[in-house]
Amino acid sequence: MTSTYYLTPNAVAGAPAGSGYSPDGTLPAGAVECTQAEAQNPGAYTITAGAIAPWLPSLAQAQATQIATLSASYAAAVAQPVAYTSKGGVSKDFDADPASVTTLQSALAGYTPAGAVPAGFYWVASDNTQVAFTLADLQGLAQALLAQGWAAFQKLQTLKAQVAAATTVAAVEAVVW
Repeated sequence: MTSTYYLTPNAVAGAPAGSGYSPDGTLPAGAVECTQAEAQNPGAYTITAGAIAPWLPSLAQAQATQIATLSASYAAAVAQPVAYTSKGGVSKDFDADPASVTTLQSALAGYTPAGAVPAGFYWVASDNTQVAFTLADLQGLAQALLAQGWAAFQKLQTLKAQVAAATTVAAVEAVVW
């Protein structure tokens, strides 16, 4: 008996195949013998009428996948460091990841009612430089973060509309960040 690789049909017709290896050459019901390379990448294939065929996503599947990819790109774009020049004339990039935004929001919530930051207050730039900051600097950095987020959000909405309007898988996949 010869060992063999195989692909198995998905329970959903036209969906990507599963794969397996049989040391004794016995195949499960509905399985189709394949090469090792095909078994290592079963998502690229489907089983149609007992034969291996390339798996092609439906328009709806392609749209869902592309929206997820675009949403991940949006999240990355929003979290990119932001350039800001302090009132003292120091130009630096400042972190914009979710933890940094939360810290900035907390600082604003605490210092805004007081009308000022404490003496010697600083904000840490992306390169770990301590930059002297005023309350106006905290507000300005917050505005820069909001502007970056708003621009990215508008881009995401435009691209999502293009994905929704696409009528072919190729057209969906052509919509990139």
